[in-house]
Amino acid sequence: MTPKVFVRFKAAVRNPILTLKNYISDVADLQKVIAVNKPHNNDIQYCVTVWREDCVVDMDKKYKNISLYHQYDYIDGHPIIATDTDTKFEFIMPKILYPNDIRQYLWAQFGSTLNFKPDANLANTPLTFSVHNQSSVGLRSCVAGAPSIIEWKTVSYRPLSNKDTVVDTNLNQLWPENTGKLPIGLTQLFNQEKAR
Repeated sequence: MTPKVFVRFKAAVRNPILTLKNYISDVADLQKVIAVNKPHNNDIQYCVTVWREDCVVDMDKKYKNISLYHQYDYIDGHPIIATDTDTKFEFIMPKILYPNDIRQYLWAQFGSTLNFKPDANLANTPLTFSVHNQSSVGLRSCVAGAPSIIEWKTVSYRPLSNKDTVVDTNLNQLWPENTGKLPIGLTQLFNQEKAR
């Protein structure tokens, strides 16, 4: 067996229903993945993750007829025998939000603030948030005999830290510093094209 290491990148847009990972080669591919996979029901803010993978490939074996289902188990027809995800970069899109922005969004989207009540000392603090669907089994109906389902929505939030990165729709960094450029962490991730 003659092993060789290749590098590839994977990206995912966090979605409350289903998060799909897509293989990408550059920033243009990343922008396409974001455009296709961004959550439409909560598109005011969402999280994107990019991974760098080192793939060990058996260069002695090569296959031609690879099914679509197994295409990512091979690189140029050579089987991948091991992978290691060595670097990850996560960022929030597409804008910085403050408590009043979140309240306005919740009211417009759900007709309620969903009990979103951050402390008064967070009024001028940028936050990241998400809305979650909750459900519970209730009492049985005396007519149908089946239990009722009780559903409600909750909001989780936290202040942004200096470890968080927020970018706009063009992937220009807005937080922790508004640079107007790609975040350094994302640039470094794509520049590490050679395996370690």
